[in-house]
Amino acid sequence: MKHLAILVATLAAAVPLAAQQCLFLPADTPTLGTPDPRPFGSGNPSDPTYGTMRYQVQVPAAVLAQAQDIVEIFVAPAGSHTRTFTEFQVRMGHNPNGMGAAMVTNMVGFTSRPVQYNQWTFDTAANEWLPLGMAFPFHYDPQFGDLVLEFFVRQAAAAPGGAGDLGLRTDPSIPFVWTSGQGYNGTIETGGGIKLRLCTDVFGVVEYGVGGCVGSNGLRPTLGYSGSPQMGSTLDIEVEDGPPGAGVAILVHSFVPRIGPLDLTGIGMTGCDARVFGNVLSTVLTNNGAGSLPVSLPIGLQPGLCVWNQWFHLDLPANPFGLTCSTLGRWQIGS
Repeated sequence: MKHLAILVATLAAAVPLAAQQCLFLPADTPTLGTPDPRPFGSGNPSDPTYGTMRYQVQVPAAVLAQAQDIVEIFVAPAGSHTRTFTEFQVRMGHNPNGMGAAMVTNMVGFTSRPVQYNQWTFDTAANEWLPLGMAFPFHYDPQFGDLVLEFFVRQAAAAPGGAGDLGLRTDPSIPFVWTSGQGYNGTIETGGGIKLRLCTDVFGVVEYGVGGCVGSNGLRPTLGYSGSPQMGSTLDIEVEDGPPGAGVAILVHSFVPRIGPLDLTGIGMTGCDARVFGNVLSTVLTNNGAGSLPVSLPIGLQPGLCVWNQWFHLDLPANPFGLTCSTLGRWQIGS
């Protein structure tokens, strides 16, 4: 299939990253540690303390040891919930000094925001490492100091019935600085920062709860994955809950996600939003709203590269434009 050949060729043409697996601050123990609502919030978006906050944690150069490209960040939730955020960001940078209360000075030189979304939703599973969805790698170099991660959330909430979120697992050895609200004048805590998993080569899938709109059958098409995005394996990208009978769906492959949703109501797709850019498109025939596209991943692709997906289903009675869209998903290639 031509579209699959284009996709795989694009993945193979990317610059290779060093494969060094994962490092931990302080250890690979996502089931242990006192829960803290910082920085993901307590589940109440109007909470004056935890609804909106800025939070920084510094990873010592001794933990990372050498220059490397970090392709994914993980945290360890203490509870299982559907979490929503009006805004969700992770900024990364270097700091040759110790952390201070003036948070704006805790990053020196080059920084980037590999995690940056508006109107975002994802599920947390208790006591398991949760990937945060980096859109591109961050190059860490110890000659410039320690690694700093800054989390910013705005109106951090839980889905109905999910209030009282336990937060993330912490460790008493990890200092951090944080502030309630959007400012940069923080408070230094000597310990109890969140645990982290930092990977330079990892594979997996994430099925997000954002995106999608109701079709003529009253259901929202849902994207799912089966198989594996590990090199040498086949990943099946699936859709279900589309219109009944024989149909057609378009799968969009995007190498960078949209920071915020693009409302498609203006073109006649009432209540629908696009979460991806159309870098590569694939067309699939569906049966009773379900279909699948297999993607074979040969050895030699770029470890850590991410591809974001959203289905667009032909559904003429659903709205004036005749298309509905699915929820969003992401897969990450690993060796």
